[in-house]
Amino acid sequence: MLRVHAGVSGRHARKAVAETVSAAAATPTADEAAAARDRLAATVERGGALVWGVADADAFDDAPEGFRPADLLPGARRVVVVGGSPPRAADWASPVHEHLETMGTSDRINSLGLKTAKFIEAEFGYYALFVPPGVRRGNRPFLSVALAAELAGCGSRSLAGPVLHPEYGLLFYSAIVTTYPFPVTPPLAEPACPAPACVEMWEAEGATPCTRVCPLGDGGCLDGRIENGRLVERRYDAARCTSRVYTHWIPGFQKGLELALDQEDPEARKMVLYSSHFTKTLWSMTYAAQSQGQCWECMRVCPVGAEFRQKA
Repeated sequence: MLRVHAGVSGRHARKAVAETVSAAAATPTADEAAAARDRLAATVERGGALVWGVADADAFDDAPEGFRPADLLPGARRVVVVGGSPPRAADWASPVHEHLETMGTSDRINSLGLKTAKFIEAEFGYYALFVPPGVRRGNRPFLSVALAAELAGCGSRSLAGPVLHPEYGLLFYSAIVTTYPFPVTPPLAEPACPAPACVEMWEAEGATPCTRVCPLGDGGCLDGRIENGRLVERRYDAARCTSRVYTHWIPGFQKGLELALDQEDPEARKMVLYSSHFTKTLWSMTYAAQSQGQCWECMRVCPVGAEFRQKA
């Protein structure tokens, strides 16, 4: 049974919740947990997930303190990850670049994440916390969903940065922290990146499709090194990438608003607020529940999942 502690706040509330979880949550048998995972899989797949997985909540050693599963939910045992809702093939094919800049598909996977959390609590009687999009403090997300996706076997980090699924390539992910001990799905045995085509290109030219289209040494953001078919080094100019990817996202909105407030002339202020750039920023923020990119070139040329970006 889920318990709510009235009149308790802060550290004492977290301690009280942790004590309740440890005292009240009976560990299911292996057969019960496996059956629960099968029901979970059926539910998220019906909801639109292309991939899903379960990570051990204690495996987030690479995450900084304060941003680990148990920091969000005392007594956390697992992190369920669901992935899907990539841009559609026609989104990639459109020559109107503002289309991909303005619309977003990540909100659908976030909706599925919230529904999954509700399903776990309603069906199994254990806590399940949907990890919200956005940042908590210090420009850090509440929990690294990318790390959760890796640990749950939904994909692996790429030279370009995003987690790539070996079949589908770029997907959006959502995570749910729970006290239910679902069986863990292991990380991928073979990373999705570099793809065989990228290894061949590296051996022939010393570059990959993503480093060729966005070279760090020539005004771009990416560089790295491949040895024996494996990615052994990655270099990434985050500041430069952010200035391009989030042009019409929250940083762009903040810069535009600051510029508008600095204008003493009312007409000059209107020029900023009613400009196409500021208007597009508002549309992008409206249609995307989390970071909505304006530069997709590294993913556009990535061979992983390329077949799903092409139609007749």
